Amino acid sequence: MRYELSNPNLLIAGIVLTLVAVAGVELLPARTLELTVPGVASGPYLNTSDGNQATAVQWVNVKDIHLRCHYTSAAGNYLGCGLTYVLTGADVSRGRDLSRFDSVELDLAYKGPSAFVRVALRNFDPRFSKAEDHNSSRFHSINLRPRDIQQPVTLDLNELTVPEWWVTQYNLAREFNRPSLENATAVSIDLPVVHAGEEHEIQLRRITLKGHWVSRDQVYFGVLCAWMLGAVLMVLNGWTQLRRSHLRQQREIDALTARTRQLRVEQEKLRRLATIDELTGVLNRRGLEQALEDFEDSARGMTLVMLDIDHFKHINDRHGHDCGDEVLRRVAAVVAANLRSTDVFGRWGGEEFLIAGQGTRIREATRLAEKLCDRIEQSEITVGGHRISVTASFGVALAPPAGSTADALKRADAALYRAKESGRNRVEMDKTLESTPTTI
Repeated sequence: MRYELSNPNLLIAGIVLTLVAVAGVELLPARTLELTVPGVASGPYLNTSDGNQATAVQWVNVKDIHLRCHYTSAAGNYLGCGLTYVLTGADVSRGRDLSRFDSVELDLAYKGPSAFVRVALRNFDPRFSKAEDHNSSRFHSINLRPRDIQQPVTLDLNELTVPEWWVTQYNLAREFNRPSLENATAVSIDLPVVHAGEEHEIQLRRITLKGHWVSRDQVYFGVLCAWMLGAVLMVLNGWTQLRRSHLRQQREIDALTARTRQLRVEQEKLRRLATIDELTGVLNRRGLEQALEDFEDSARGMTLVMLDIDHFKHINDRHGHDCGDEVLRRVAAVVAANLRSTDVFGRWGGEEFLIAGQGTRIREATRLAEKLCDRIEQSEITVGGHRISVTASFGVALAPPAGSTADALKRADAALYRAKESGRNRVEMDKTLESTPTTI
């Protein structure tokens, strides 16, 4: 079945809005944080060792952020040489959230014998960092060779890693050693190794963090949710149209509902025995067996019509079990709508149904079976927009007064089998009836 959009302009508007959202997130100016601009961060502060050589690290020109380092002797294990921008205020445990930034642009000049210039960032983590121990803030860094910074360079922040020396020094659980930028307290440019007697010069022209104002993932997720909502609305609209096209089927459902009302007294009485088939709403095998016992007690004999839906396994395999269940319900509705009020009808098992009527009017039972065979073939069964052709095969047998119902069921089943073997979509009578005049 074909569905048409009630308003094609909505689809066009959705496409336009999607393109605007995608283009907007790509073209929106980057979020920037330039640390060298006065007032953005505290500093820069010189990095020196803990010795008494305060003059070993000096500004050449503080305005140009140009410093020189020259230690005449080793003052300890670490000879500090570099500068730091502090991102905290009075509370050293509260820094800046840099998680929205994904890169840093660095314009730096270095002169000296060091093999590396280090870019580092500190992050205060209240789970283990202590305000009195500056070094306990998680350390992230990357070492750049002098030839890497001969021109301005852009670094991805995910290039910064937690160095092994910091992991070893604090010996924390593995999850505490993962990089994090959510509470950054300081950014520094320094030299990882400085020896006495060496002279180094560092000039920082610019250091800028860059990121996005809006997360790409959030925008794309929002667009996806909007389209999914639109798809749901389209499906609902299509379902409404499909429902309107199935008004013809409603008459058969109404007939089944009316018959269900007639059987309500019997259903209530037999409910303890669970005699109603939950899928089709007709009697199940146990309910049928109870009804057949009642017919036997009346000693009037009975006619049995057994029917089986043709190629039901093929329907299940091709269209799915939900479709097969709907076919069972629709066939039950067609049969129920064409029975006499005195007939008993139920699901014998699987795709097999049984109709039982009091008396020995076998020809009438055969005509009923032929009528049902035609009605099922002519019924319009549509599931999920697919028109499904359904037929059934019938076997008719007679259980005379004081006769065996079990034997009659076997003969009805044998007649049904012959109908299947003879091409399906047909009615076959029990062969023993041909030599029994009293059954006519």
